[in-house]
Amino acid sequence: MAQYDLLGNISVIRAEDMNKKEKLVLAKKLLERPSAKTVVEKVGDVKGRLRTIDTKHVLGEKNLIVELKENDCRFKFNVEDCYFSPRLSHERGLIAEKIKSKDRVLVMFAGMGVYPIVVYKKNKPKEIVSVELGKECCKWAKENLKLNKIPEGKIEVIQGDVKKKVISEMGKFDVILMPRPNLEDSFIESALKVSKKGTMIYYNGFCNVDGIDELVENLVEEAKNLGRKIKIINVLKAGDIAPYKFRYRIEMKVMN
Repeated sequence: MAQYDLLGNISVIRAEDMNKKEKLVLAKKLLERPSAKTVVEKVGDVKGRLRTIDTKHVLGEKNLIVELKENDCRFKFNVEDCYFSPRLSHERGLIAEKIKSKDRVLVMFAGMGVYPIVVYKKNKPKEIVSVELGKECCKWAKENLKLNKIPEGKIEVIQGDVKKKVISEMGKFDVILMPRPNLEDSFIESALKVSKKGTMIYYNGFCNVDGIDELVENLVEEAKNLGRKIKIINVLKAGDIAPYKFRYRIEMKVMN
């Protein structure tokens, strides 16, 4: 069965089991949307920590630059270079509502700026630092700051690896958002390096429904081995990624 993501002017279909005629029928239907101009097919899997994809043009304009609106914000990015899930739009809005105006916020794995910009537009925290490994995503993040008229100095975009020297130069944060990829590394050590007592961390974890207790226990144990104590405040499903496998939002507070 075909799956697809609607990204503003571009629709991305995943249809390995469809023939060319069936793909064209689906593409024509998707182009009936008012904002739709292009349909591409995702080829292969998401690749590496940068979460890039390859695509093949199916129908409509030959264009890879997405233009979309979400949570009263506007975004542009290259669909092949910048990972984006429209299914997390509501989740991003929910997290943004938890941020206070006095907060200094770190967003790891920030991509082309969607979390930092949605957070800023919702509650205008004191400062947001946006860290992303991919150079292309950081380029688009800076473009999206201008697109959304974000005042200078409110969101700092840093291109680099949160596991390396970048993290040591940032000071401490009140809130850390970790919309991390589905990778083996938890990156909790990097977050704790810039946490203080009382810091709230919103962490993305991935596991089967019967594995969440172990996932949470592992996070607590990892923090303990680093000499830190975290308190789990809440664990919520934040979307499914495969049959019986889910993305969880784990809300934790740093206690020392």
